[in-house]
Amino acid sequence: MATLIEDCVAVVDAGVRAKLRDAANHSGRDYELALGSCITKRTIPVLDRIEDATGVPVVGVSLERTRGPRSSQSRAWIQWQRGHRKDGVRWPDVTIEFFGTGGLATYVYALEISLQDDFTKIGNTPVCSMSMAKASQIALTAAVLASKPAYRQAAVHYWYLCPWRPTEESRNELLIPLRNMKGKAASR
Repeated sequence: MATLIEDCVAVVDAGVRAKLRDAANHSGRDYELALGSCITKRTIPVLDRIEDATGVPVVGVSLERTRGPRSSQSRAWIQWQRGHRKDGVRWPDVTIEFFGTGGLATYVYALEISLQDDFTKIGNTPVCSMSMAKASQIALTAAVLASKPAYRQAAVHYWYLCPWRPTEESRNELLIPLRNMKGKAASR
């Protein structure tokens, strides 16, 4: 079953907001690193929300591709930049897997961090290229995660984290097809 939830994460600390704003004004890579740092240091409530939903603590960050610590029934690890690959391209920036009995994945949280808030621009300019690439990446990420045999029984949550709310037109372009899939949609 697919469930679609639209939500916002409020950054209440003025210092953290300023750090993220400065990083976003500099580059996408700087924003990704700054937000990733805020998530892992828990200066914004992303991990708290995930722990509340799963009932399992997120205990640390694994940067190693294949040999780092792995999640278990009693604790979860953030897999940073390890992601999932399709045709040599990595998606998403962060993956957190939660396992139940028998080593089966019960929840998977995939976090994509980006500055892109408009997915509707088409053309040959750099802005259009980024827009088209991000729109296709979102669809491919969903397809890659949905096709993993290890996630067949898991509830997969894909979070797209950007500093600005995506444009209404972009939200409609992405969300309408998802809402038309079997499952239920919810908004907060």
